[in-house]
Amino acid sequence: MPFRSILFTPATKLDRLPRAFAASPDWVAVDLEDGVPPSEKSQSRQELEDYAARRFDGHAHHLGLRINALSTPAGIKDMASMLDWPLWPDLLILPKVEAPIQIRQITELAASRGPVPTLLITVETALGVENAHDIAQAAPAGSAIGYGSADHMAETGGDMDAASLAWARGRIVNAAAAAGLPALDGVWLQYKDIEGLLNETRLVKSMGFSGKIAIHPDQIEPIHLVLSPTEAEIETALAMIAAYDKAGGGAFSFRGKMVDAPVLERARRIIATQKRSTQ
Repeated sequence: MPFRSILFTPATKLDRLPRAFAASPDWVAVDLEDGVPPSEKSQSRQELEDYAARRFDGHAHHLGLRINALSTPAGIKDMASMLDWPLWPDLLILPKVEAPIQIRQITELAASRGPVPTLLITVETALGVENAHDIAQAAPAGSAIGYGSADHMAETGGDMDAASLAWARGRIVNAAAAAGLPALDGVWLQYKDIEGLLNETRLVKSMGFSGKIAIHPDQIEPIHLVLSPTEAEIETALAMIAAYDKAGGGAFSFRGKMVDAPVLERARRIIATQKRSTQ
């Protein structure tokens, strides 16, 4: 599955799931953490247990679940409940990860009851950003790293403009790249401002992010528009790879420009992204 987009829906609003799936994000995520007030977490767990008993109405392969952090009582209760479920969603979202041990805790618990799902590991605190490299290195293959920009800025006192977020975004996307994992940027909170979303998504794409977290169905199409390769990009990438094969390796000339290994790698990444987006 690709990681261009993930759309969050509160666990208290499972009736919104059909609309969320209809928006065609790469993943729909049910949120047991910030989207659910403490007084409603117990009831939400029970409703999710019932949903799991129905095998998520056939949506497990496109469904994610954000639990509460295992450092909290709510997170421990989440995992205790889930260990008795007959089925888990294919994606498990870990919030506010600050150290590699938190990833090991989750993977060991998950492995005790069956295959470990794909993980989206979100870095949302000052300590998490400091430890981003070690966190990414501890992530299982196939995982992704997400940036919880709103929580991070709430802790640091920064605002949500591009300058305030630049350092943490760079640190997270670099940590993800060093571990060979995709990185997802945080939410665009002004969900009615589609032009603002497009501009921010273009910015984070230019930084190396391959995905973005969404909070409204109307955000999915703009995110995919920016993060999916265009037909022209795909055509150029395929032609460049064919020219490389014909040249027999090494640096070569392509449409009046010299192409070396880093440029060729970008072309291969475009083709890989296009293939994932059609899966």
